[in-house]
Amino acid sequence: MRMSVLPVLDVTPVQACCPPLSVQALGSEVAGQLAPLFKALSDPIRLRLLSLIASTTEACVCDLTDAFDVTGATISHHLRVLREAGLVDCERRGTWVYYWVKATALDQLGNLLAAVPQQPVRSAPTELPSSAAPPVSDDRYRTLISEDPDVIRLLSDPLRVRIVELLAEGPASTSDLVADTGAKQPNVSGHLKLLREAGLVTADSQGRYTYYRLVPDVLEATAAQFANLAARARANAHRAPAAA
Repeated sequence: MRMSVLPVLDVTPVQACCPPLSVQALGSEVAGQLAPLFKALSDPIRLRLLSLIASTTEACVCDLTDAFDVTGATISHHLRVLREAGLVDCERRGTWVYYWVKATALDQLGNLLAAVPQQPVRSAPTELPSSAAPPVSDDRYRTLISEDPDVIRLLSDPLRVRIVELLAEGPASTSDLVADTGAKQPNVSGHLKLLREAGLVTADSQGRYTYYRLVPDVLEATAAQFANLAARARANAHRAPAAA
């Protein structure tokens, strides 16, 4: 039986040189290339699809459709988003299409979110007065991305990625982040609110000032999930394809 390969959209590859956010800040071009990957994984169905595909050498779309209570057209749409983001690839064999994970992309995302060491608070605050943010439950810190894709969705925005990079260098106030990003204070405050609600950032009120810091556990859990998917994809890479 002759096999035909489906066309794949031209996605600019992200160089395999993205160190953890705590080590080196991303350039605007690289951040723009990585953001679509996080955006593609911000949907629970797509995140679970990627997990199912990574658990074997390749997966038939017929088996993937049966694993969800949605239509085949919906699954096809989500698979197309994953493919266009460069997270999976596929091949048509007769009636069915088979998908497999591109482990390199998962490695890049996992490495980017590696552990962030705790850093001392910056000195000489310059922030305008701000009220303390409500505490975030410790249960959120232990949530894996397979259960809650909030972290991935939030990192699909380049400005939020930049804020996370800056906080990886140590706690900072809103006005510190405004000065470092060049963004307007309402925009920075809005992004910080979303990061807090996802449990990725905590707020510490010290007198008139509020300092924000990253929660390493959340980044580690997200990185570990990517690393696990990449390891499974790599371990299954040499298995014989399923019979068409």
